[in-house]
Amino acid sequence: MKNFNLVFWLVSLLLIGIWSCEKSTKKQKEDQNIMSIKQAKVAGPSANCGAFCDPPVVDYHLPTDVCNLSQQTTLNCFAWTNFLALNWNSSNTRGIPDSTRTASSYGVPGDFSPTVWESYLNIDDVFTDHGPLPWINNNLKRNSFVKKMTLLNKVGHIQERVNKKILKAAGGSVEELFQAKGAWLTDQKGNLVWYEVKINLDEYNFIANNKLYDPINQVSYAAANNGLWLPGGPSVYGNQGAMELKAAWKVVSAKDLDSVKPYYKISKAMVPEVLGFDKNKNLILGEYSMQYLALVGLHIIRKTDLAHQFVWMTFEHVDNAPTEGEVDPKKTYSFFNKASTAVPNQSPDVVIGNLKNPVQVTRIASNALNQDIKALNAYVQNLIRQSNPNSVWQYYQLVNVQWPQSAVTDQANHQGKIPLDEGGITPTNIANVTLETYAQEDYCMSCHKFASVNNSKFATGYSFIFSNAKTQINKASAKNTMDMKQIKTYLKQKN
Repeated sequence: MKNFNLVFWLVSLLLIGIWSCEKSTKKQKEDQNIMSIKQAKVAGPSANCGAFCDPPVVDYHLPTDVCNLSQQTTLNCFAWTNFLALNWNSSNTRGIPDSTRTASSYGVPGDFSPTVWESYLNIDDVFTDHGPLPWINNNLKRNSFVKKMTLLNKVGHIQERVNKKILKAAGGSVEELFQAKGAWLTDQKGNLVWYEVKINLDEYNFIANNKLYDPINQVSYAAANNGLWLPGGPSVYGNQGAMELKAAWKVVSAKDLDSVKPYYKISKAMVPEVLGFDKNKNLILGEYSMQYLALVGLHIIRKTDLAHQFVWMTFEHVDNAPTEGEVDPKKTYSFFNKASTAVPNQSPDVVIGNLKNPVQVTRIASNALNQDIKALNAYVQNLIRQSNPNSVWQYYQLVNVQWPQSAVTDQANHQGKIPLDEGGITPTNIANVTLETYAQEDYCMSCHKFASVNNSKFATGYSFIFSNAKTQINKASAKNTMDMKQIKTYLKQKN
């Protein structure tokens, strides 16, 4: 009996050893498979995002804040992470990504449905004479989504509302640009570029709940709070911090659509006919018609808990225009003609015939993409291709990111009076050729620090959108705003 027990235990130990060995071998194989998948995802160019900071991934999760405010490469990665998440397909609920989508469907050519940021409200829908439209919209009808374009002049939403003294203080080409009536852009096929400005939920809630769509309320609120300070990071208004996006879209003719849509994000839009100019040289717009638009430029401006002076991120399509002295003979550019002798980056004269004349554009040498950004662009573009080889988003690039090296809190910022502190903003050589075509030598903060409430001494926290406020004809309906309970419920749905 003792011998039997001994044999039994010896056999049991042998079987356990074999099972453990097989399990260990299986675990090693699983680990190897996971490692090979990770290596496959980062094959090719590498990403330098700084110590302990994650590289971008093709995903719909928007980062809460930048990893740290220590080096440019970290901010570059933060910019791409924002771009990837914001350009995820929207669900049928405004501002909420479609979590049923996978990376393999990211940027499908010819997908006209809205991205997350496109589902945000346009400032024309927020600053009305009867209060803002309601944010909550659970039926965006994304498969039949059509936007409406009204902004042709790059600075049309603010140029008439900025004090001339402020423009002179901003100096140089900034003043010239804001005063220029001909600040439009036409591509090499004679198609105009249209612009739109969107805001996220946090900024909407701040404006709607404090009734800052009304210029009278702006003045009283600013006096009581030493200016208008947009929320940064998680707050009672939302989890993201205030965000503004300005996009540039070129018109695509129906005959060019099939050749363009594999390479551009295309959206449908109601676009007005441009009839001419009035006696003050302002554009006269006519009837609207449905047209196709291709995204050529995008500013993402975001205030976070760390970056009180905002993170200013700008992206372009790779075929927009060359940097001075770096013309690619094999490339066809949207805003540059290799055979033209025209002086580049010249604002057109206000003549109706000039609207169809192509504008010759180059990126000035001082704004050239640096090697770190080029390397990161290559990394992310490769990442997108591995998710979806046909994705249109592989044809976009980060141009630059401006950020505060020594951020100043709202409470310590000149008591809310202009000009606000720049917070050690860096770099100062940043411009998007579709959004700052005629003022590439200046930088965002050189003008935004002068943004104020109705040209008063009180600042609007670097944002010019408050100049769109309109005197209210009727009291805004209570349904147009969200109370704290509604905000919390909405955010739970979003997360």
